[in-house]
Amino acid sequence: METSESTVEEKSAVVQEKETLDEKLPGLYFEAMRRKHLLEGEKRLILSVLEDAIECFMKCIDSPTNKGQKLFRDAEEWINLQDKHWVFSFDNVCEMLDIHPEYMRRGLRAWKEKKLLAIARKAEANRLAAENPPVVEVAPAPVVAVNAHPMGRPNHRKGATTAKPSRHKSRVPQRARA
Repeated sequence: METSESTVEEKSAVVQEKETLDEKLPGLYFEAMRRKHLLEGEKRLILSVLEDAIECFMKCIDSPTNKGQKLFRDAEEWINLQDKHWVFSFDNVCEMLDIHPEYMRRGLRAWKEKKLLAIARKAEANRLAAENPPVVEVAPAPVVAVNAHPMGRPNHRKGATTAKPSRHKSRVPQRARA
Protein backbone atom coordinates (compact mmCIF):
# COMPACT_ATOMS: atom_id res chain seq x y z
CA MET A 1 0.00 0.00 0.00
CA GLU A 2 2.83 2.38 0.86
CA THR A 3 4.58 1.76 -2.44
CA SER A 4 1.48 2.67 -4.45
CA GLU A 5 1.00 5.87 -2.40
CA SER A 6 4.66 6.81 -2.82
CA THR A 7 4.42 6.07 -6.55
CA VAL A 8 1.39 8.34 -6.85
CA GLU A 9 3.21 11.08 -4.91
CA GLU A 10 6.31 10.67 -7.09
CA LYS A 11 4.22 10.89 -10.29
CA SER A 12 2.44 13.96 -8.95
CA ALA A 13 5.76 15.62 -8.16
CA VAL A 14 7.08 14.80 -11.64
CA VAL A 15 3.94 16.25 -13.28
CA GLN A 16 4.22 19.45 -11.21
CA GLU A 17 7.92 19.73 -12.05
CA LYS A 18 7.18 19.24 -15.77
CA GLU A 19 4.43 21.89 -15.72
CA THR A 20 6.78 24.34 -14.01
CA LEU A 21 9.51 23.52 -16.52
CA ASP A 22 7.11 23.99 -19.45
CA GLU A 23 6.27 27.47 -18.18
CA LYS A 24 9.94 28.41 -17.76
CA LEU A 25 11.35 26.89 -20.96
CA PRO A 26 10.92 29.86 -23.30
CA GLY A 27 12.62 32.21 -20.85
CA LEU A 28 15.40 29.72 -20.11
CA TYR A 29 15.98 29.18 -23.82
CA PHE A 30 16.39 32.89 -24.49
CA GLU A 31 18.64 33.39 -21.45
CA ALA A 32 20.88 30.50 -22.55
CA MET A 33 20.98 31.88 -26.07
CA ARG A 34 22.10 35.28 -24.78
CA ARG A 35 24.79 33.82 -22.57
CA LYS A 36 26.02 31.36 -25.19
CA HIS A 37 26.52 33.95 -27.89
CA LEU A 38 27.40 37.55 -27.56
CA LEU A 39 24.86 38.61 -30.10
CA GLU A 40 25.55 41.53 -32.31
CA GLY A 41 23.02 44.39 -32.36
CA GLU A 42 20.86 43.12 -35.21
CA LYS A 43 20.44 39.67 -33.71
CA ARG A 44 19.63 41.15 -30.29
CA LEU A 45 16.90 43.24 -31.93
CA ILE A 46 15.49 40.21 -33.74
CA LEU A 47 15.61 38.14 -30.55
CA SER A 48 13.73 40.92 -28.74
CA VAL A 49 11.00 40.84 -31.40
CA LEU A 50 10.57 37.07 -30.95
CA GLU A 51 10.68 37.32 -27.14
CA ASP A 52 8.05 40.06 -27.11
CA ALA A 53 5.69 38.11 -29.35
CA ILE A 54 6.02 34.93 -27.29
CA GLU A 55 5.57 36.88 -24.06
CA CYS A 56 2.35 38.48 -25.41
CA PHE A 57 1.17 35.07 -26.59
CA MET A 58 1.76 33.38 -23.23
CA LYS A 59 0.84 36.12 -20.79
CA CYS A 60 -2.23 37.49 -22.55
CA ILE A 61 -3.95 34.23 -23.48
CA ASP A 62 -6.52 34.71 -20.71
CA SER A 63 -6.38 38.47 -20.38
CA PRO A 64 -9.63 40.07 -19.19
CA THR A 65 -8.86 43.37 -20.97
CA ASN A 66 -9.45 44.24 -24.61
CA LYS A 67 -5.83 45.41 -24.91
CA GLY A 68 -4.50 42.09 -23.59
CA GLN A 69 -6.80 40.10 -25.85
CA LYS A 70 -5.64 42.13 -28.86
CA LEU A 71 -1.98 41.56 -27.94
CA PHE A 72 -2.63 37.83 -27.77
CA ARG A 73 -4.49 37.74 -31.12
CA ASP A 74 -1.79 39.81 -32.85
CA ALA A 75 0.99 37.59 -31.50
CA GLU A 76 -0.89 34.41 -32.45
CA GLU A 77 -1.57 35.72 -35.94
CA TRP A 78 2.11 36.66 -36.41
CA ILE A 79 3.26 33.25 -35.17
CA ASN A 80 0.84 31.32 -37.41
CA LEU A 81 1.45 33.39 -40.55
CA GLN A 82 3.81 31.51 -42.85
CA ASP A 83 5.51 34.27 -44.79
CA LYS A 84 9.04 34.39 -46.18
CA HIS A 85 8.71 37.78 -47.95
CA TRP A 86 8.52 40.11 -44.97
CA VAL A 87 11.86 40.60 -43.17
CA PHE A 88 10.31 40.44 -39.68
CA SER A 89 7.95 37.54 -40.31
CA PHE A 90 7.97 34.75 -37.72
CA ASP A 91 9.63 32.38 -40.20
CA ASN A 92 12.44 34.80 -41.04
CA VAL A 93 13.00 35.87 -37.43
CA CYS A 94 13.30 32.24 -36.32
CA GLU A 95 15.64 31.34 -39.16
CA MET A 96 17.88 34.36 -38.45
CA LEU A 97 18.21 33.00 -34.89
CA ASP A 98 18.82 29.41 -36.06
CA ILE A 99 15.46 28.22 -34.73
CA HIS A 100 13.28 25.92 -36.80
CA PRO A 101 10.04 27.97 -37.19
CA GLU A 102 7.67 25.01 -37.53
CA TYR A 103 9.13 23.33 -34.44
CA MET A 104 8.57 26.54 -32.45
CA ARG A 105 5.02 26.86 -33.83
CA ARG A 106 4.16 23.28 -32.82
CA GLY A 107 5.48 23.89 -29.32
CA LEU A 108 3.51 27.10 -28.92
CA ARG A 109 0.33 25.45 -30.23
CA ALA A 110 0.75 22.55 -27.80
CA TRP A 111 1.31 25.02 -24.95
CA LYS A 112 -1.82 26.96 -25.97
CA GLU A 113 -4.00 23.82 -26.05
CA LYS A 114 -2.75 22.77 -22.62
CA LYS A 115 -3.30 26.26 -21.19
CA LEU A 116 -6.83 26.50 -22.62
CA LEU A 117 -7.71 23.12 -21.07
CA ALA A 118 -6.43 24.32 -17.71
CA ILE A 119 -8.46 27.54 -18.03
CA ALA A 120 -11.59 25.54 -18.94
CA ARG A 121 -11.08 23.18 -15.97
CA LYS A 122 -10.69 26.12 -13.61
CA ALA A 123 -13.82 27.82 -14.98
CA GLU A 124 -15.80 24.58 -14.60
CA ALA A 125 -14.59 24.14 -11.01
CA ASN A 126 -15.59 27.75 -10.22
CA ARG A 127 -19.00 27.20 -11.83
CA LEU A 128 -19.60 24.02 -9.81
CA ALA A 129 -18.48 25.72 -6.61
CA ALA A 130 -20.92 28.57 -7.26
CA GLU A 131 -23.79 26.15 -7.94
CA ASN A 132 -23.06 23.98 -4.91
CA PRO A 133 -21.74 26.18 -2.11
CA PRO A 134 -20.30 24.22 0.81
CA VAL A 135 -22.64 23.67 3.75
CA VAL A 136 -21.29 25.26 6.88
CA GLU A 137 -22.82 24.32 10.20
CA VAL A 138 -23.04 27.22 12.59
CA ALA A 139 -23.23 26.59 16.31
CA PRO A 140 -25.98 28.51 18.06
CA ALA A 141 -24.81 31.63 19.82
CA PRO A 142 -24.86 31.54 23.63
CA VAL A 143 -27.77 33.32 25.29
CA VAL A 144 -26.64 36.37 27.20
CA ALA A 145 -28.86 38.45 29.45
CA VAL A 146 -29.07 41.95 28.05
CA ASN A 147 -29.22 43.77 31.37
CA ALA A 148 -26.68 41.64 33.19
CA HIS A 149 -23.40 43.15 34.29
CA PRO A 150 -20.43 40.81 33.67
CA MET A 151 -19.30 41.00 37.30
CA GLY A 152 -22.73 40.55 38.84
CA ARG A 153 -22.85 44.14 40.04
CA PRO A 154 -25.92 46.26 39.80
CA ASN A 155 -26.54 47.70 36.40
CA HIS A 156 -27.30 51.38 36.78
CA ARG A 157 -29.77 51.39 33.97
CA LYS A 158 -33.26 52.32 34.93
CA GLY A 159 -34.94 49.40 36.62
CA ALA A 160 -32.21 46.84 35.91
CA THR A 161 -30.42 44.95 38.67
CA THR A 162 -28.74 41.58 38.54
CA ALA A 163 -26.95 39.52 41.07
CA LYS A 164 -23.97 37.31 40.55
CA PRO A 165 -24.90 33.65 41.05
CA SER A 166 -23.49 32.13 44.22
CA ARG A 167 -20.78 29.52 43.94
CA HIS A 168 -21.39 28.18 47.43
CA LYS A 169 -23.88 25.53 48.49
CA SER A 170 -27.11 26.84 49.77
CA ARG A 171 -27.40 26.93 53.56
CA VAL A 172 -31.09 26.32 53.35
CA PRO A 173 -31.72 22.64 54.11
CA GLN A 174 -33.35 20.73 51.35
CA ARG A 175 -36.44 18.67 51.89
CA ALA A 176 -35.93 15.13 52.89
CA ARG A 177 -36.86 12.74 50.18
CA ALA A 178 -39.34 10.07 50.95
